[in-house]
Amino acid sequence: MKKAIIFIVIAALVLTITPTLIFAGNGGAGSQKTTLYNVSGGSSDNVIYDQPYDGHVIIVNPKGKNDLIINGVIRGLDPDSEYFVWVRNLTGYTGDYLFIYAPLGYFKLTSFMTNIEGKGSFNYKIQDSDLPDGTYNIQVAINTEVGSTDQIGKTVAATQWNPGLTIENIE
Repeated sequence: MKKAIIFIVIAALVLTITPTLIFAGNGGAGSQKTTLYNVSGGSSDNVIYDQPYDGHVIIVNPKGKNDLIINGVIRGLDPDSEYFVWVRNLTGYTGDYLFIYAPLGYFKLTSFMTNIEGKGSFNYKIQDSDLPDGTYNIQVAINTEVGSTDQIGKTVAATQWNPGLTIENIE
């Protein structure tokens, strides 16, 4: 009987302490979910906060193999169309990109297609070696190049700006 009680006490301690150690040891990893909003004038500077899209962006800071993982989903875009994901203020970023607009520190990172209902999603991983350690105040924007003669196009949706999304402790 005494051995059974000791076993139960030890098992209870292990079950209580183990999750605490696992979650405390994540090095500050976490994620932020934010809304995508309409913009005016085709510019990510003009976010219309009272006109959200049916969609969001999740920025994950896993503190490991990748510095940032950017996931998004959006509905209400033109059907069967190509859109581009831009991220503003990735100072020092040296990874792959499709185009860079240096005056705003904007990188066109990837593209996605919408389905026949105008829904699209994207996922982009920024490797640890491609982004210096630090804190970043970023904005994610969705652009279309339809009717445009340049590689920038016009912004149709964006996350908040001024301030942007603060991603801290990138290591």
